[in-house]
Amino acid sequence: MKISDIKTTVLKSPEYPNGAWVLVRVQTASGEEGVGECFVPDRFGKGVFAAQAIVEHSLKDVVLGQNVLETAKIWQRMYEVCGRLYDRRGLALHALSGLDMAVHDATGKVLGQPLSVLLGGRFRDRVKLYVSSVWVTADSPERSLEDVRRYVGEGYRAIKFYGWPDFGSDRKRDTKLLQEIRKVAGEGIDLMLDLGRPGSLSEAIGMARMIEQSGAEIAWWEEPLSSTDDLENLVDLNQRTDVTIAAGESEITSFAIRDLLRRKAVGVVQPDLSWVGGITEGRRIAELARFWNVPLVPHNWGTAINFAASLHLVASMPGGELCEYPITRRTWGDDGADSPSPMMTRLARNPVDVREGYARVPEGPGIGIELDEDVVAEFTVRS
Repeated sequence: MKISDIKTTVLKSPEYPNGAWVLVRVQTASGEEGVGECFVPDRFGKGVFAAQAIVEHSLKDVVLGQNVLETAKIWQRMYEVCGRLYDRRGLALHALSGLDMAVHDATGKVLGQPLSVLLGGRFRDRVKLYVSSVWVTADSPERSLEDVRRYVGEGYRAIKFYGWPDFGSDRKRDTKLLQEIRKVAGEGIDLMLDLGRPGSLSEAIGMARMIEQSGAEIAWWEEPLSSTDDLENLVDLNQRTDVTIAAGESEITSFAIRDLLRRKAVGVVQPDLSWVGGITEGRRIAELARFWNVPLVPHNWGTAINFAASLHLVASMPGGELCEYPITRRTWGDDGADSPSPMMTRLARNPVDVREGYARVPEGPGIGIELDEDVVAEFTVRS
């Protein structure tokens, strides 16, 4: 059950033309292979290759030869490497995340058990999804509203909105559009906002008041202020609005998430398994969220690998309910690809079964998906 080899590949997709994901493969001496994903959201640069180098030239040395079942021990060895790099909150943790995910996938395959079982047991066989993310152009919202009609018609009961670059600048217009979105969606549909980036606390409070008074019944407002650089104001905002504040995707490790929860900065916490520290940290964060009684909804703007892993985490949480489903187009404008990312739709040979707004938690060993190697080859990019 020893880890015999670690291999990496950088994948690109139209929304990230220079590469964005490090595909990590962990192979055991007995022949099992686990896969993981390290996401580096450097849309126009090549930061992903730096993460690949950290896996290949720093982390690999302390993982090879280890017992694949000793996941926490392997994580700690990698984290100590990150400490020596003085990078316990940055790109090295992105790299660690992908390798940790692959180790867990390999562990599940060695034991013949799904990841959710390894995490302590599965509380549900399917997980509610929220569509992520419908782009909003405030002055011409027809396409956004048509997207809402289509997704509701397909059975989705939760939708998140993105874009709307000048959100809050014309409050009469924006209030009217929030009301129109609610009218089109209908009652019983959760609507979330990942938009509006106010420059100050007072501006954020004004926007929050507008959301409250619109009557659109918004489920949460995501990252209105930076949880890393503007934590004090985020705490203040969360205490002064009835709008639920969601954040955490940009935080790395359970230590950072702990501080968000301890300070009562958020009403929903959103770690991303592909950079927060992998499955190991995801499980720790789930326990922290349970102690503070704050819902955890994993962030996911990655590939089918991270999506499946996130489903397992939510399924293993007693109060788990919701998972992000990035199935909308990821580039916008006349030159944008008018289709979902192939990293979500084509990468897995046996994709997650999604029906009527719910995803079946994969039942196979480990994460439960197998890669389509032809698609991997098609989207592989080299520095």
